[in-house]
Amino acid sequence: MKKIIITFLVLTFCCSSFAQNPASPVKDSSLSMSEKTFEVFWQTFEDNYAFFKLRNIDWKSTYKKYRSNVDSTTTDDSLFSILSQMVAPFYDDHINIIIPGKKQFTAEKPSPFLQEFPEKSSRDSLWNAVNATLYNHGFETLQSVGPEYRGKKLFYYSKSNEHGYIRIERCFVPDATTDDTKADSALAGKIFDSVLAQMNSSKAIILYIRSNIGGNDEFAYAIAGRFVTKKTLGHSKQTRIRGTDKFTALDRWYITPQTSMPYIKPLIVLTNDQTASAGDVLAMIMKARPQVSLIGENTLGIYSDMYGFELPNKWLVSLSNQKYFSSKMVCYEGKGTPVDIQVRNTKQDILTMKDPVLLTAINYLEKK
Repeated sequence: MKKIIITFLVLTFCCSSFAQNPASPVKDSSLSMSEKTFEVFWQTFEDNYAFFKLRNIDWKSTYKKYRSNVDSTTTDDSLFSILSQMVAPFYDDHINIIIPGKKQFTAEKPSPFLQEFPEKSSRDSLWNAVNATLYNHGFETLQSVGPEYRGKKLFYYSKSNEHGYIRIERCFVPDATTDDTKADSALAGKIFDSVLAQMNSSKAIILYIRSNIGGNDEFAYAIAGRFVTKKTLGHSKQTRIRGTDKFTALDRWYITPQTSMPYIKPLIVLTNDQTASAGDVLAMIMKARPQVSLIGENTLGIYSDMYGFELPNKWLVSLSNQKYFSSKMVCYEGKGTPVDIQVRNTKQDILTMKDPVLLTAINYLEKK
C-alpha cells in the first residue's frame, strides 16, 4: 500500500482509493447520523489502531469524555471538531479526518523545524541557504531530473571534485494518486541510476532527504538497492488483527542489489523531523548500512501504511495499524529514525546563508 503524508488537495482526487478498508459496524439502528458516525469512528480505532500504549492514549476514557457531546442535533462542524479533538493527542500524522472537498484535520506531531520555519517563504529561504552552502564548497550548479510534483522535480543533484550530492524530494514518481508502486519504484530506480552514474568518481555522496514527504516503501527499497552488494534485511512489519490485541506474523522486507555496480563508498544521509512516512523508512533501512551516517534531526516517526476507511456520513479517516521494526527489531514509531550526529537549523541560517547540517556533513567527510 502506498504511504504518503496526505494533503487536502491529494484527497480531493483519490477519495475512492483512500477508503479501501472496512469501518467497524454499529448495530444500533436508533442512532442519529451524527451519533452513528461517532460510534463507528471510535470503534474502528478501537479495533485497528496499533499504538494506544506507545502514544499513552486511554481510548475508552476518550469515549466517555466526548460521547455525551454528540446527539441528533450535533452539526457537522461540531462533530468534526469533536472527532479532531479526540485524536489530536495522538501526535500521529497518519491520522486524518477529511470532509471531501471541504476540509481536513491531521493529528500532527509538534515539529521544532516547522516552529522555526512556519511559512513556506522561510523554508524556501532555508533551501536557498542550502544551495549557497553547496556552491561555496565547490559544488556545481544544481541540476534536476524526473517528473514534477507541485513544482518540484523528483531528484536534485550536484557534485564537487570529491563529493556528490543528491536530494530526494519524495518517495513516489508521477503523482500521489498512483497505486502501481512496483512500476513507480522501477521508474524511480532508472532515473536515480542516471544521477548516480555521474557520481561514480566521487569519494562520498551526501543524500539529502530532509522534508521528504513520503510515498511508498518500494521506492525506498529501489533507492537502497543501489547501495548494497548482497541481499540484506531492511525492515519487518506486522499488522494489528482487527478487533484483537494480536498482530500478524512478521512480514520481512529485504534490500536486494539493483545494479551490478552498487555505490559502496561513504554515504551521508541528511534528515529532519519532516522526513516522513516512506522517508522515515528510507532513513531507517539506510541507517543499518555500514557505510552510512545520518546527520541532522530524527525523522518524523510515522512508518505504518495508512488504514483508510469511510464513516457513515461519507467522511474519510485514516489511522496507523502496523508496527515497523528496523533490521535489529527496534520500533522507532513516534521517535523517528535516530541520527548519528544531531544538528538543527535555525532562522539564523537564513541570515548567514549557511546550512550547518550540510556543513557538518562536508566537514565529517573531509575528516574521514
